[in-house]
Amino acid sequence: MNNRMARHHQHRRGRWIALGVLIIVLVGIFYGLNTIYQSVSTSLSASYTKVNEKGGRKTDAIIRKGKPISILLMGTDTGALDRTDKGRTDTMMLITVSKSKGIHLVSIPRDTMIAIPGLESTFPQKINAVYTFTNVSDTMSTISKYLNVPVDYFALVNMGGLEKLVNQIGGIQVKSPLTFTFSTATSHDYGKKLYKFYKGQTKFKYAKDGKHFKTYSKMNGQAALAFTRMRYEDPRGDYGRTERQRLVIAQLVKQAKNPTLLLNKKFMRSISENLRTNLTTKDMLSLATGYYNPKKKVKAISVNETSLWYQGISFQVMPRLEQQHVTNQLRQSLSLKKAVTGPVLAGNATKFTIPDAVKQVLYANDSSSN
Repeated sequence: MNNRMARHHQHRRGRWIALGVLIIVLVGIFYGLNTIYQSVSTSLSASYTKVNEKGGRKTDAIIRKGKPISILLMGTDTGALDRTDKGRTDTMMLITVSKSKGIHLVSIPRDTMIAIPGLESTFPQKINAVYTFTNVSDTMSTISKYLNVPVDYFALVNMGGLEKLVNQIGGIQVKSPLTFTFSTATSHDYGKKLYKFYKGQTKFKYAKDGKHFKTYSKMNGQAALAFTRMRYEDPRGDYGRTERQRLVIAQLVKQAKNPTLLLNKKFMRSISENLRTNLTTKDMLSLATGYYNPKKKVKAISVNETSLWYQGISFQVMPRLEQQHVTNQLRQSLSLKKAVTGPVLAGNATKFTIPDAVKQVLYANDSSSN
């Protein structure tokens, strides 16, 4: 895939994933200026989680003063939050919101190679494992250090939230871009709870026992998760899975235009069980009334990384020039002065050894490293 195509896919992917997560996180906000908001505010408040700010900005004053803010959106690959197996944050997106500059977002590829600060001995790790090894606060801190931008807020949504959202709107119809088989029980093409999707068709087959299939024309939540989770059979790998995620999100956005489908106490209470955020209900209302401007378009900040196999594992490596480029755009969107990007691979470089093959990617076309 050439750079232009990769950039186009990144823009398109970023917009749809952001909209999908924001539907779940902020659905009560943009319709929240009436009595419906009051009826769901208690449920939204149940999702509030306080985090340690670890030297970051004082978040209680940022929105009150109308300053640009940043929100780290994370989607975990588990079905329930706060369980022993926390899962990984397979969707990571940093969003900046400014009254004057609108919304900027950057999707951080899940396979991005890093050394986790404080856990450099485990190098190499993928960025989606930071949450698994640590917690929300440390994940925010790692992203902040890596890109040298403040991370003010977070929203953590798990797969259970997506499943409930699809079920709430009565299911969706999505035309599959390829033929594949996937089991939600084994995460492969065999086992119970087996799905068969067909290229160019919205119809699919499902067998709870893995043998006796029935045909369906509309996906419920479980089917949507099966459709979006498969990666190994897709010749395009994570790019293909991202496309399928986008197709699902597109249908969710289309059907969620009717707020009465979503804004009710029962559903919001259900969603709150699958959502954690340090945005208070008051913060959300302030964002809706003071920051939201439909005339300001969402701008995606693309990230161009290089694929690299190391120790038998596929990674994405962000070159230092690209890391600086992303930092520059994020800081500008937050009305901050220019600054040097964060540490190489996020961690303390004195505590781990960077392989030569990785260095070649990191410092490609970077004359300053010579």
